[in-house]
Order: sequence, then C-alpha cells, then structure tokens
Amino acid sequence: MSIPQPTPPPAAPLSAWQRLAFRTLLAGLWVARRLPDRPVYRVAYALGAGLSLVMPARRRQVRRNLERVCAWLVANDVAVPRVAAAARDPRALDRLVRATFGHWVVTYAEAALGPRYSGPELRARFVPSHPDTSREALSARPPGQVGVIHLAMHFGSVDLSALYGTRVGALPVTGPMEFVTSSFARAYFDRVRFELGVTIVPLGEAATALVAALERGEAVGLVADRNIAGSGVRVDLFGAPIRLPIGPAMLSVQTGAPIYLEAIERTAPGAWLGHTVPIRPAPGSARREAVRSIIEQEARAFERIIARAPEQWTTLFFPIWDDEGEA
Repeated sequence: MSIPQPTPPPAAPLSAWQRLAFRTLLAGLWVARRLPDRPVYRVAYALGAGLSLVMPARRRQVRRNLERVCAWLVANDVAVPRVAAAARDPRALDRLVRATFGHWVVTYAEAALGPRYSGPELRARFVPSHPDTSREALSARPPGQVGVIHLAMHFGSVDLSALYGTRVGALPVTGPMEFVTSSFARAYFDRVRFELGVTIVPLGEAATALVAALERGEAVGLVADRNIAGSGVRVDLFGAPIRLPIGPAMLSVQTGAPIYLEAIERTAPGAWLGHTVPIRPAPGSARREAVRSIIEQEARAFERIIARAPEQWTTLFFPIWDDEGEA
C-alpha cells in the first residue's frame, strides 16, 4: 500500500485562458496517445534537431560538455565509432550536438505518450541488458526486509523508467519531486505524476517519507546524476570533478536498502534497452567509507552507460563540472 500523498504547497487557481490552454493540451495528449507512437517520436526528434539551430546558448553548452565527454572516452579507449569521430571532426561533433537536442525533445514525447503503454507492452518494448538483475530489482521483497532504492539518471527516458517500475515491478514506488509554483505547469505536472503511478512527496518532507516506504518493503525512486540541492559529494566523472547528491547513498547506508541504478537507452523509436546495475558497498564498511564507495560506483556506472550513447544524456544541457569557467 502506498503512503498518503503529502499536501503540496498551494498554487494559484488557473485563469480562464490557462484553463482553456490546459484543456487544449489534454486534448492534444489524448490525440497523440492514439496515434502510432514511432512516427510521433521521429517527428519529436526532428523538431529537437531543428531547435539546436535556434538556441545558440544551449547549443554551446551541449557542445562544450560533449567535447569533454568524447575526448575522455577516446583517451580511455571506450568510444563507439560515432563518438570517436566527434572527438576528431567538428562536423561529426555538430551532428552529435543535433542528436542530443533530438533526444531531448523525444524525452518529452515519451513522457506524454508513456501512460498509454500497459505492463505487457512495456515488457515487449523493453529488452533488459541483464535479465536476472532486472528481475531481482523489480521483485517483491521477502517479509520483514527493507525495500529497494532505484536510482535513475537523465539518460534516455527517465519517465518510462518510472513507468516500467510501477507497471512491471511488484513494489509500490515513492519518489521526491519539487513542486513548481506556476499554476499552469503545476496542473500539467500533477496530471503527469498521477499517471506514472508513483507516490510523489515534496522535497522538504522526502527523508521521513522515503525511510518509511523502505521500512514497509516498498521501492524508492531517486535521480542521482545531478546535484540540485545541497553541496553534494565531490567525485570525478569523465576525468573531471563534479558533485553528486549524497542522499541516495545515505539512505541506503541508514536503512540497509540495496541500490539498483536503472537507465533506459533508446535503441530505435519506440524501443528501449534497460540497464540495471547493482551498487553495493563492501561488507563491513564504516558509514563514511560505505557512502564514498556507493558514490564512486555510481560515477563509474554513469560513465559506462553514457559511453554507449552520450547524445541521450540530457544533463549535457547544464553546467556539470566544478572546473567550468576556470582558465
């Protein structure tokens, strides 16, 4: 049984034109969900690639980040051919930048269309890279044992990762999310969150709610590749220092809940490859050592997964590394 939804901070009521726009948006979603999904994803990708031409500031940010990632992957001999080409050829790098914008918009299309997929259809569309580990992560916990922590990353489809967990997995899922103050955006996100089947708790109430969910043997979902609140823990990613959130590691060490990193890679429009990576500290580690070990393992797993398709890592749209801006 899921925990009751905490009361979110109040939002102003929608104005008359906002109500009309919201109804129009819902009507558009209703139509889109009844269209063949693969053409919708192709159109979304083309739209995103086009946006790269009219958003110069974001394009520069993505290009800088991709240059660093591609150079590191080549230097460590783990670059796929298109990444190796982007590291040496500016035109190939530009193509990878356009692809990143394309996947960025596809992410929104998947979030909109995702609720149309049933559990059986998700099973048919998703190929697990490690079936036994995926099955273990989604199975019900033995009576009396704590639940599991599912770590997500801004790679491929985050929303479909959550949807897969709720419609295919055996455990209720609880996750924290910041409530936006914009009335229109609030109405849309509340609708999307409800359709995902995830119990959402406000960030300010997250710690207590997440511990309670784990103690009931349920699942907790957290996104771990961007540090949005707090100072984070410094770790190297692609050869340079970043800050990753400490919360997931602390939650695991405090409760004893196992961590599984989940990432959904697009292999074609409407087809996905699911990566599930167990993350465990060494048995008997002291608390500080266990937390450090978990975060180091997260970073190495991020590198391995992102190396397969850097253009699907939408964190590239933001400043990532601590040394950005240094001479």
